[in-house]
Amino acid sequence: MTETGRHTPRFRDMIITVVVVLVGLVWFGIALPDRDWLWFVPIYSEEATRIHLYRDGQEIMLQADDWGYEEINEAVNQIVRHVKAKEPLGISPDSQQEYYDVHSAVEVFYSEPTIVHTIHGFPEADKYLFPQSGRHYDPPVVFAGMQRRPDYRGGVLVLADRQRLDDAVDAVWAAHQQE
Repeated sequence: MTETGRHTPRFRDMIITVVVVLVGLVWFGIALPDRDWLWFVPIYSEEATRIHLYRDGQEIMLQADDWGYEEINEAVNQIVRHVKAKEPLGISPDSQQEYYDVHSAVEVFYSEPTIVHTIHGFPEADKYLFPQSGRHYDPPVVFAGMQRRPDYRGGVLVLADRQRLDDAVDAVWAAHQQE
């Protein structure tokens, strides 16, 4: 303290203030564009209204009371928690149709838009497409879109791993073929 009773700022106080302001600016700069205030928390625990599985022109639709639904829904929740990057990939309507008719994919629909919390800035969506073969199969990615539009937005999340989803989907296809 000085003789007048005023506190003299210390270098340590200045550094703390600068760090707090910078952290706040980074957090706000990432959170604001996507309105995702929890972008730093890798949680995703959503309940799909329906799940479509596509393989070689065949389709299986699962709802909450169907066998295999819970395993696939939980696998989706698990794998989107582990995002490696965001890439500027898009998907054309022709490529999207190829997943339905020729290749293999999982398409997940939600009643309300959901947010995948990630530092990579991924907008909310109410449908997601996970390719399992064909284009954009490796590395594993997820496309996002809104049900009111038939297409998917540009920009994909690159996932760390898709094995849990692949295993759950393979089990459903195997059970379906035995029927």
